Amino acid sequence: MRKHSFRNHNKLLEVVLAYRGSKALLVSLHYDLFTWIERGFPTARALGEKLALDPRAVGLLLDANAALGFLKKRGPRYANSALSKDMLVATSPNYRGNNLKYQERTWDAWSDLKGVVKTGQPKLSLLEWIHQDAFTGDYIKAMGDVARLPARDLASQLGLERVSRLLDVGCGPGVYSAACVEQNPDMEAVLLDLPRTLEVTRGLLAGHPQAGRFRFKPADFLKDSFGENEFDLALISNVTHCENEENNLLLVEKAWRALRPGGRLVIHDYVADRNLTEPRFAAMLGVHLLVFTGRGNVYTLKQYSDWMKEKGFKRIIHKRVAVNSLSPSTAVIGRKA
Repeated sequence: MRKHSFRNHNKLLEVVLAYRGSKALLVSLHYDLFTWIERGFPTARALGEKLALDPRAVGLLLDANAALGFLKKRGPRYANSALSKDMLVATSPNYRGNNLKYQERTWDAWSDLKGVVKTGQPKLSLLEWIHQDAFTGDYIKAMGDVARLPARDLASQLGLERVSRLLDVGCGPGVYSAACVEQNPDMEAVLLDLPRTLEVTRGLLAGHPQAGRFRFKPADFLKDSFGENEFDLALISNVTHCENEENNLLLVEKAWRALRPGGRLVIHDYVADRNLTEPRFAAMLGVHLLVFTGRGNVYTLKQYSDWMKEKGFKRIIHKRVAVNSLSPSTAVIGRKA
Protein backbone atom coordinates (compact mmCIF):
# COMPACT_ATOMS: atom_id res chain seq x y z
CA MET A 1 0.00 0.00 0.00
CA ARG A 2 1.38 3.43 -0.94
CA LYS A 3 2.14 6.10 1.65
CA HIS A 4 -0.78 8.30 0.61
CA SER A 5 -3.10 5.30 0.84
CA PHE A 6 -1.92 4.62 4.39
CA ARG A 7 -2.51 8.27 5.24
CA ASN A 8 -6.03 8.16 3.83
CA HIS A 9 -6.76 4.85 5.57
CA ASN A 10 -5.40 6.17 8.88
CA LYS A 11 -7.49 9.35 8.58
CA LEU A 12 -10.63 7.27 8.15
CA LEU A 13 -9.78 5.03 11.10
CA GLU A 14 -8.91 8.02 13.29
CA VAL A 15 -12.43 9.39 12.83
CA VAL A 16 -14.33 6.09 12.83
CA LEU A 17 -12.62 4.56 15.86
CA ALA A 18 -12.49 7.72 17.97
CA TYR A 19 -15.61 6.57 19.83
CA ARG A 20 -13.65 3.73 21.47
CA GLY A 21 -11.29 6.04 23.31
CA SER A 22 -14.14 8.41 24.14
CA LYS A 23 -16.30 5.70 25.65
CA ALA A 24 -13.42 4.17 27.63
CA LEU A 25 -12.70 7.56 29.20
CA LEU A 26 -16.35 8.45 29.81
CA VAL A 27 -17.22 5.14 31.48
CA SER A 28 -14.14 5.46 33.70
CA LEU A 29 -15.43 8.87 34.79
CA HIS A 30 -18.92 7.46 35.31
CA TYR A 31 -17.44 5.16 37.97
CA ASP A 32 -15.00 7.87 39.17
CA LEU A 33 -12.07 5.48 38.67
CA PHE A 34 -9.51 8.29 38.52
CA THR A 35 -10.70 9.66 41.85
CA TRP A 36 -10.73 6.22 43.51
CA ILE A 37 -7.20 5.50 42.25
CA GLU A 38 -6.08 8.77 43.83
CA ARG A 39 -7.79 7.73 47.07
CA GLY A 40 -5.70 4.59 47.35
CA PHE A 41 -7.34 1.92 45.21
CA PRO A 42 -4.60 1.42 42.59
CA THR A 43 -5.45 -2.03 41.18
CA ALA A 44 -8.29 -3.45 39.12
CA ARG A 45 -9.05 -5.92 41.91
CA ALA A 46 -9.22 -3.22 44.58
CA LEU A 47 -11.45 -1.04 42.41
CA GLY A 48 -13.67 -3.98 41.52
CA GLU A 49 -14.18 -4.88 45.16
CA LYS A 50 -14.77 -1.27 46.21
CA LEU A 51 -17.25 -0.46 43.43
CA ALA A 52 -18.84 -3.90 42.92
CA LEU A 53 -17.46 -4.17 39.38
CA ASP A 54 -15.94 -7.09 37.49
CA PRO A 55 -12.14 -6.94 38.11
CA ARG A 56 -11.22 -8.28 34.67
CA ALA A 57 -13.44 -5.73 32.94
CA VAL A 58 -12.03 -2.94 35.10
CA GLY A 59 -8.49 -4.05 34.21
CA LEU A 60 -9.21 -3.87 30.48
CA LEU A 61 -10.75 -0.43 30.90
CA LEU A 62 -7.77 0.81 32.90
CA ASP A 63 -5.33 -0.56 30.31
CA ALA A 64 -7.17 1.36 27.61
CA ASN A 65 -6.88 4.56 29.63
CA ALA A 66 -3.18 3.89 30.14
CA ALA A 67 -2.78 3.51 26.37
CA LEU A 68 -4.57 6.85 25.95
CA GLY A 69 -2.19 8.51 28.39
CA PHE A 70 -4.62 9.10 31.23
CA LEU A 71 -3.04 6.48 33.52
CA LYS A 72 0.41 5.07 34.19
CA LYS A 73 0.78 1.35 34.83
CA ARG A 74 3.46 -0.54 36.72
CA GLY A 75 2.74 -4.23 37.26
CA PRO A 76 -0.86 -4.52 38.48
CA ARG A 77 -0.88 -0.98 39.86
CA TYR A 78 -2.20 2.15 38.16
CA ALA A 79 -1.51 5.81 38.87
CA ASN A 80 -3.03 8.96 37.44
CA SER A 81 -1.11 10.93 34.84
CA ALA A 82 -0.47 14.63 35.49
CA LEU A 83 -3.43 15.54 33.26
CA SER A 84 -5.75 13.15 35.10
CA LYS A 85 -4.67 14.43 38.52
CA ASP A 86 -5.40 17.97 37.36
CA MET A 87 -8.67 17.48 35.48
CA LEU A 88 -10.18 14.03 36.16
CA VAL A 89 -9.85 13.69 39.95
CA ALA A 90 -12.94 15.08 41.65
CA THR A 91 -11.06 16.90 44.40
CA SER A 92 -8.95 18.95 41.97
CA PRO A 93 -9.92 22.64 41.60
CA ASN A 94 -9.54 22.17 37.82
CA TYR A 95 -11.84 19.13 37.68
CA ARG A 96 -13.62 18.80 34.33
CA GLY A 97 -15.45 15.56 35.02
CA ASN A 98 -18.88 17.19 35.22
CA ASN A 99 -18.67 18.22 31.58
CA LEU A 100 -17.41 14.82 30.50
CA LYS A 101 -20.14 13.03 32.42
CA TYR A 102 -22.64 15.22 30.60
CA GLN A 103 -21.10 14.07 27.30
CA GLU A 104 -21.73 10.49 28.43
CA ARG A 105 -25.39 11.35 29.03
CA THR A 106 -25.78 12.76 25.51
CA TRP A 107 -24.33 9.60 23.96
CA ASP A 108 -27.81 8.13 23.49
CA ALA A 109 -28.93 11.22 21.60
CA TRP A 110 -26.01 10.88 19.18
CA SER A 111 -26.71 7.16 18.82
CA ASP A 112 -30.04 8.07 17.25
CA LEU A 113 -28.46 10.27 14.54
CA LYS A 114 -29.61 7.95 11.73
CA GLY A 115 -33.21 8.38 12.78
CA VAL A 116 -32.87 12.12 13.32
CA VAL A 117 -31.47 12.60 9.81
CA LYS A 118 -34.57 10.83 8.50
CA THR A 119 -37.12 12.81 10.54
CA GLY A 120 -35.28 16.05 11.30
CA GLN A 121 -36.25 15.81 14.97
CA PRO A 122 -34.71 14.15 18.05
CA LYS A 123 -36.66 11.84 20.33
CA LEU A 124 -36.33 14.31 23.23
CA SER A 125 -36.11 18.11 23.14
CA LEU A 126 -33.60 20.02 25.28
CA LEU A 127 -36.37 21.04 27.69
CA GLU A 128 -37.43 17.40 28.04
CA TRP A 129 -33.81 16.52 28.87
CA ILE A 130 -33.62 19.35 31.42
CA HIS A 131 -36.82 18.24 33.13
CA GLN A 132 -35.26 14.87 33.92
CA ASP A 133 -34.24 15.06 37.58
CA ALA A 134 -30.92 13.28 37.18
CA PHE A 135 -29.96 15.27 34.09
CA THR A 136 -30.44 18.88 35.18
CA GLY A 137 -27.69 19.06 37.80
CA ASP A 138 -25.16 17.30 35.58
CA TYR A 139 -26.02 19.54 32.63
CA ILE A 140 -25.72 22.80 34.56
CA LYS A 141 -22.49 21.75 36.26
CA ALA A 142 -21.10 20.64 32.90
CA MET A 143 -21.83 24.03 31.40
CA GLY A 144 -19.94 25.57 34.32
CA ASP A 145 -16.88 23.46 33.52
CA VAL A 146 -16.97 24.58 29.89
CA ALA A 147 -17.60 28.24 30.64
CA ARG A 148 -15.13 29.06 33.39
CA LEU A 149 -12.13 30.15 31.31
CA PRO A 150 -14.08 31.78 28.43
CA ALA A 151 -16.16 33.69 31.02
CA ARG A 152 -13.08 35.28 32.52
CA ASP A 153 -11.73 36.13 29.08
CA LEU A 154 -15.02 37.69 28.00
CA ALA A 155 -15.52 39.67 31.22
CA SER A 156 -12.03 41.12 30.94
CA GLN A 157 -12.83 42.48 27.46
CA LEU A 158 -16.21 44.11 28.15
CA GLY A 159 -15.18 47.24 30.04
CA LEU A 160 -17.55 46.76 32.96
CA GLU A 161 -16.47 49.70 35.12
CA ARG A 162 -19.66 51.72 34.53
CA VAL A 163 -22.10 48.80 34.53
CA SER A 164 -24.26 48.92 37.65
CA ARG A 165 -26.86 46.28 36.67
CA LEU A 166 -26.27 43.23 34.50
CA LEU A 167 -28.92 40.85 33.16
CA ASP A 168 -27.67 37.32 32.46
CA VAL A 169 -30.27 35.64 30.21
CA GLY A 170 -30.27 31.85 30.41
CA CYS A 171 -27.56 32.06 33.05
CA GLY A 172 -27.14 28.30 33.59
CA PRO A 173 -24.43 27.80 36.22
CA GLY A 174 -23.94 31.57 36.62
CA VAL A 175 -20.29 31.46 35.64
CA TYR A 176 -20.50 34.50 33.37
CA SER A 177 -22.23 36.61 36.02
CA ALA A 178 -19.59 35.53 38.52
CA ALA A 179 -16.78 36.55 36.17
CA CYS A 180 -18.43 39.93 35.57
CA VAL A 181 -18.89 40.82 39.25
CA GLU A 182 -15.28 39.82 39.83
CA GLN A 183 -14.34 42.52 37.31
CA ASN A 184 -16.68 45.05 38.96
CA PRO A 185 -17.58 44.14 42.56
CA ASP A 186 -20.02 47.10 42.73
CA MET A 187 -22.22 45.57 40.02
CA GLU A 188 -25.51 43.80 40.65
CA ALA A 189 -26.09 40.74 38.45
CA VAL A 190 -29.62 39.48 37.79
CA LEU A 191 -29.54 35.82 36.77
CA LEU A 192 -32.54 34.72 34.71
CA ASP A 193 -33.34 31.07 34.01
CA LEU A 194 -35.88 28.33 34.63
CA PRO A 195 -36.72 27.67 38.30
CA ARG A 196 -35.27 24.13 38.16
CA THR A 197 -32.02 25.47 36.76
CA LEU A 198 -31.75 28.26 39.33
CA GLU A 199 -32.00 25.71 42.15
CA VAL A 200 -28.66 24.35 40.93
CA THR A 201 -27.24 27.82 40.20
CA ARG A 202 -27.90 29.07 43.73
CA GLY A 203 -25.97 26.16 45.17
CA LEU A 204 -23.03 26.64 42.82
CA LEU A 205 -22.75 30.36 43.64
CA ALA A 206 -23.52 30.19 47.36
CA GLY A 207 -19.85 30.33 48.36
CA HIS A 208 -18.80 33.00 45.87
CA PRO A 209 -17.05 36.02 47.50
CA GLN A 210 -19.53 38.36 45.75
CA ALA A 211 -22.60 36.20 46.42
CA GLY A 212 -24.44 39.24 47.81
CA ARG A 213 -24.36 40.83 44.35
CA PHE A 214 -26.46 38.11 42.73
CA ARG A 215 -30.23 38.34 42.24
CA PHE A 216 -32.16 35.39 40.85
CA LYS A 217 -35.10 35.79 38.47
CA PRO A 218 -37.01 32.54 37.75
CA ALA A 219 -38.42 32.85 34.24
CA ASP A 220 -38.78 31.27 30.83
CA PHE A 221 -36.76 33.54 28.56
CA LEU A 222 -39.04 32.85 25.59
CA LYS A 223 -42.31 33.50 27.43
CA ASP A 224 -41.53 36.05 30.16
CA SER A 225 -40.45 39.67 30.12
CA PHE A 226 -36.86 40.68 30.89
CA GLY A 227 -38.04 44.02 32.31
CA GLU A 228 -38.12 47.58 30.96
CA ASN A 229 -35.21 50.07 30.96
CA GLU A 230 -33.55 48.36 33.94
CA PHE A 231 -30.08 47.24 32.87
CA ASP A 232 -26.80 48.65 31.59
CA LEU A 233 -25.77 45.38 30.00
CA ALA A 234 -27.69 42.30 28.86
CA LEU A 235 -25.68 39.13 28.34
CA ILE A 236 -27.01 36.21 26.29
CA SER A 237 -24.26 33.62 26.45
CA ASN A 238 -24.39 30.16 24.84
CA VAL A 239 -28.16 30.40 24.50
CA THR A 240 -28.76 31.38 20.88
CA HIS A 241 -27.29 28.16 19.48
CA CYS A 242 -30.10 26.26 21.22
CA GLU A 243 -32.80 28.31 19.49
CA ASN A 244 -34.08 28.98 15.98
CA GLU A 245 -33.84 32.39 14.27
CA GLU A 246 -37.38 33.42 15.23
CA ASN A 247 -36.73 32.83 18.92
CA ASN A 248 -33.36 34.56 18.77
CA LEU A 249 -34.92 37.66 17.25
CA LEU A 250 -37.40 37.61 20.13
CA LEU A 251 -34.53 37.44 22.65
CA VAL A 252 -32.81 40.42 21.00
CA GLU A 253 -36.07 42.40 21.09
CA LYS A 254 -36.63 41.61 24.77
CA ALA A 255 -33.06 42.62 25.56
CA TRP A 256 -33.61 45.96 23.79
CA ARG A 257 -36.63 46.69 25.98
CA ALA A 258 -34.79 45.68 29.15
CA LEU A 259 -31.79 47.94 28.51
CA ARG A 260 -31.46 51.58 29.51
CA PRO A 261 -30.53 54.08 26.76
CA GLY A 262 -26.85 53.56 25.99
CA GLY A 263 -26.94 50.02 27.38
CA ARG A 264 -25.24 47.16 25.58
CA LEU A 265 -26.39 43.75 24.43
CA VAL A 266 -23.68 41.07 24.37
CA ILE A 267 -24.49 37.86 22.52
CA HIS A 268 -21.73 35.34 23.16
CA ASP A 269 -21.71 32.02 21.33
CA TYR A 270 -19.88 29.67 18.98
CA VAL A 271 -19.92 31.52 15.66
CA ALA A 272 -19.39 29.75 12.33
CA ASP A 273 -17.79 31.14 9.18
CA ARG A 274 -20.01 31.95 6.21
CA ASN A 275 -19.60 28.39 4.84
CA LEU A 276 -20.62 26.91 8.23
CA THR A 277 -17.57 24.58 8.19
CA GLU A 278 -15.09 26.44 10.42
CA PRO A 279 -14.11 26.36 13.18
CA ARG A 280 -14.44 22.59 13.40
CA PHE A 281 -16.05 22.73 16.85
CA ALA A 282 -18.88 24.91 15.53
CA ALA A 283 -19.54 22.59 12.59
CA MET A 284 -19.72 19.56 14.87
CA LEU A 285 -21.89 21.51 17.31
CA GLY A 286 -24.43 21.89 14.54
CA VAL A 287 -24.91 18.11 14.45
CA HIS A 288 -25.02 17.95 18.25
CA LEU A 289 -27.80 20.52 18.27
CA LEU A 290 -29.67 18.53 15.64
CA VAL A 291 -29.76 15.42 17.83
CA PHE A 292 -30.12 17.27 21.11
CA THR A 293 -32.48 20.20 20.54
CA GLY A 294 -34.06 19.80 17.11
CA ARG A 295 -34.36 23.56 16.65
CA GLY A 296 -30.89 24.86 17.51
CA ASN A 297 -28.14 25.78 15.07
CA VAL A 298 -24.81 27.52 14.70
CA TYR A 299 -24.98 31.02 13.22
CA THR A 300 -22.65 33.40 11.42
CA LEU A 301 -21.37 36.79 12.49
CA LYS A 302 -23.53 38.40 9.80
CA GLN A 303 -26.67 36.74 11.14
CA TYR A 304 -26.02 37.99 14.66
CA SER A 305 -25.26 41.51 13.39
CA ASP A 306 -28.40 41.52 11.24
CA TRP A 307 -30.60 40.49 14.18
CA MET A 308 -29.23 43.34 16.27
CA LYS A 309 -29.64 45.90 13.47
CA GLU A 310 -33.23 44.77 12.83
CA LYS A 311 -34.12 45.41 16.48
CA GLY A 312 -32.45 48.83 16.61
CA PHE A 313 -28.97 48.25 18.00
CA LYS A 314 -26.13 50.46 16.73
CA ARG A 315 -22.32 50.46 16.77
CA ILE A 316 -22.13 46.69 16.48
CA ILE A 317 -18.71 45.18 17.07
CA HIS A 318 -17.37 41.73 17.89
CA LYS A 319 -14.63 40.30 20.09
CA ARG A 320 -12.99 36.90 19.87
CA VAL A 321 -13.04 34.82 23.04
CA ALA A 322 -10.86 31.85 24.05
CA VAL A 323 -9.05 32.02 20.72
CA ASN A 324 -6.51 29.34 21.69
CA SER A 325 -9.21 26.88 22.74
CA LEU A 326 -10.50 23.98 20.64
CA SER A 327 -13.88 25.68 21.06
CA PRO A 328 -13.27 29.38 20.31
CA SER A 329 -16.25 31.71 20.56
CA THR A 330 -17.27 35.25 19.68
CA ALA A 331 -19.03 38.08 21.50
CA VAL A 332 -21.22 40.29 19.29
CA ILE A 333 -21.94 43.62 20.99
CA GLY A 334 -24.52 46.25 20.09
CA ARG A 335 -25.56 49.46 21.81
CA LYS A 336 -29.08 50.80 22.43
CA ALA A 337 -29.25 54.34 21.10
